[in-house]
Amino acid sequence: MNKTVLYAVCVIMGVIRAPVCAYGRLIQARRNRQTFAVFLFLVFFPVFAGAAPFTMISAGDPALEDLRFLVVQSGKSFLSLTPPLSRDEVLLILEDIDTDALSPAGWDAYNRIQDALNPKPLYSSGLFNMNAHIMTGVETRARTNPAVLWTQNQKDSPSLLELSVHLSVADRVQLVMEPIVARSMSYYDEYGPYFGTNIPFDLGHETGLLPLRAFLATGGSWWNFEIGRDRLSYGLGRTGDLALSDTPDYYDMARFSLFLSMFKYSVLVSQMPLMLERIAPNVSENVLSQTTQRHLYAHRVDVRLFRRLSLGLTEGMMVGNSPLEVRFLNPFTIFHSFAAWRNYGAWTGTDLERADMVGSLFSLDVQWAVLPAFSLYGQFVMNEWATPYEREDTGTLAPNATGFLAGAEYVRDVAGWAASFYAECLYTDPYLYMLSTPFASYIWMRSDSAPLRYSWIGHPEGRDTIMYAAGTSFSKENLGFSLNVSFVQKGIHTLQWEWGMGPAYSDQRTPSGIPEHKLSLAIGATWKPLAWMEVSAQAGGSMIDNHAHTSGIREYGLDAMMNIRFIY
Repeated sequence: MNKTVLYAVCVIMGVIRAPVCAYGRLIQARRNRQTFAVFLFLVFFPVFAGAAPFTMISAGDPALEDLRFLVVQSGKSFLSLTPPLSRDEVLLILEDIDTDALSPAGWDAYNRIQDALNPKPLYSSGLFNMNAHIMTGVETRARTNPAVLWTQNQKDSPSLLELSVHLSVADRVQLVMEPIVARSMSYYDEYGPYFGTNIPFDLGHETGLLPLRAFLATGGSWWNFEIGRDRLSYGLGRTGDLALSDTPDYYDMARFSLFLSMFKYSVLVSQMPLMLERIAPNVSENVLSQTTQRHLYAHRVDVRLFRRLSLGLTEGMMVGNSPLEVRFLNPFTIFHSFAAWRNYGAWTGTDLERADMVGSLFSLDVQWAVLPAFSLYGQFVMNEWATPYEREDTGTLAPNATGFLAGAEYVRDVAGWAASFYAECLYTDPYLYMLSTPFASYIWMRSDSAPLRYSWIGHPEGRDTIMYAAGTSFSKENLGFSLNVSFVQKGIHTLQWEWGMGPAYSDQRTPSGIPEHKLSLAIGATWKPLAWMEVSAQAGGSMIDNHAHTSGIREYGLDAMMNIRFIY
């Protein structure tokens, strides 16, 4: 008999017989502890034997771009692009890819994904694996007009120093720790100097040893669980996603998923402290001004039909000034059925007719693989929508809060280069994400920076916005190029809480007030001359009409960036 078959038979028999036999021996003869150890080995060894190290692929990981290229090129739809994705989820996606039909660029992407899923351990002993890397990066920036923000997002800037430690235990558990030394992220948000660097020369502008990723994860072929701090995104948006986006620097969260080839269920809870230092500066001091008891709860169901059409439904709730509640983790709960706003006292000290500490979230994602290499996708999100009955019969005049995103993507192999093209448009209502209290609104805060750093949980452009964007990227081996252009019409509403009821609020339309019109273009390149070295550069510029919502004011700005990263 084949040794593999014989081994499998022995293991199966061991699993069936060991519990009964070992238990009988323990009771009847009270043998020594070795009998019990054999029992545990026979029961649990088959679970771990032969498995590859457990790995989570987070938002922003280059492996996700390769995965996206493969799926779109194959003419299939994603069941769910909601990273972090576990190793088993990625393998399930790869099983659906016809490798015989892959182009040379597709094979390159496929091999890079396999490398990401099977990293060579720095140290290995039995069921324990460890990987550790030290990464250093130096970046310089320059611009011609400090009144125009940088065209590159701060997430693409390297940390001055980063220690990445990944531990894998029993091939089913992963521990990730990535402490960093970097410049304060608020440096990239504010209107500031002509020149800049990520080196914190001046004290008070550094972020010391703060991990933006640090979590414990575990899972199997049909489930995974993660708790800690990581990046998160729900959807296929190139410029951002509407419900839960990679806009914040991190999420402090616990997340559980069940997945099959055609179905996935996920539940998420994230703690989100909030202080009203900048987003509600006119709030009286005698009302609640800060809380750490603020949580986002969400669950999502993804379904894939005919391998070409995917639907994702997300429902969530932001609950302010309340401890973690088990009832919101109920997987069969429809949050609207709770009428949860009735369970919490209103935000006192304001003149509002309504000041709920609870805000709801609903989103629908659609992807349709129209043809091989061509895909359409869209998103709809809603925090609040006043029905005709509410407006006419009850007199409710709360502002609507909805948003739409639509996009198209085309990929192909161009002489061995992986080429991707996209076009995207966005619309958001003036009061999307901003609800009747700041604590019920979909705002994230990072407290380690000075001043406090705020951002939307959803799309980075936020509310009161109409945007058109397009871009392309080419990559081959150790080279990459990108071109992105966008036109944004921005209303007067920013990341500040000034919600109210009545016609003055409910009748506003996007873009409100004197809209700011911004045209931006950015060209980027990446070169990896050595396995341990990467060089990136970008040049861009913007033209803004009605700058700062002042009619007739026009501003121009050019900027450039270069960074060099070393990985040891």
